[in-house]
Amino acid sequence: MTTFRELEALAAVVDMGSFKGAARSLNTSQSAVSRLIQDFEAEFALPLFSRDQRAARLTVAGQEALRIARAILKQRATLTERFCSAELVSAGLRFGVTELAAVTWLPRFVGRLRELYPKVHLEVEVGSSPELHDKVRSGRLNMAVVVDVIRSTEMIRIPVGAAATGWFSAPGLLHSDRLSLNELERQTLLLQGPSTGAGRRLEAWLKERSMKPANVIQSDSLAALSGIAAAGLGIANLPRAMAMDALQRGSLRETQIPVDPPDLHYVAIARIDTISAFHRSVIEVAQLSCDFDTPFHTLPALCAQELRAC
Repeated sequence: MTTFRELEALAAVVDMGSFKGAARSLNTSQSAVSRLIQDFEAEFALPLFSRDQRAARLTVAGQEALRIARAILKQRATLTERFCSAELVSAGLRFGVTELAAVTWLPRFVGRLRELYPKVHLEVEVGSSPELHDKVRSGRLNMAVVVDVIRSTEMIRIPVGAAATGWFSAPGLLHSDRLSLNELERQTLLLQGPSTGAGRRLEAWLKERSMKPANVIQSDSLAALSGIAAAGLGIANLPRAMAMDALQRGSLRETQIPVDPPDLHYVAIARIDTISAFHRSVIEVAQLSCDFDTPFHTLPALCAQELRAC
């Protein structure tokens, strides 16, 4: 008789792309996943996986079995989440965030989530917004909080917060703390690259103003951009949370321009066909926790209990 564990193994192998990845996702061994798949396949007249390739690829019959398996697992999750206490929910959650979230509100989010769902097995992955979006779409992550720059009909997008940015440079690099857009355009700008959500947002912001910077240094790392700016090599566009400590130490100073720098709007994303009431509850926790403008180490003392829960 087919078990829920077998259905979970089937979905995990497909989502993670391998038996090894599925084992990590299910918090078990690779041999245990193999046994579950073998037991599941033994009940079918047709094979579910193609055996002529190294990757775990579904056959046509396997694709149909997966569709039904996901529906059954979603119904089970709905039943559990509706009628069981939150303290008894023991689902696995693969959650993606960007670098900025990791250095601001992530500890508070984890603390609150563990208070609400103490038995949840949480895995957090830090990456760029486009990378995280791809992983949610492929099933390797259950959900993620990303910059709102990618549209997809197969995803839900729920706003969670926004991050203010500014232009920052080393003291002494510029003769004035105020620049016109033309003067800014002639400077060396330190920007995140187009492989990041923030980089794409800033690229669109510059294009809207017909700005073509004379020279650009790109890095996907906010910490690296902050360091390059402090070294006096250009003007960096940074979230304010990333510049706060350097401003207080005097390593950076802010440059004002005639228009507001681009804000970064963040959304929680999840696949429409897999989102559950539990996932929506997680998004609500993220909405309550999100503060992209305050580094976690500067949070007031009243948050100490929440942070200890991490």
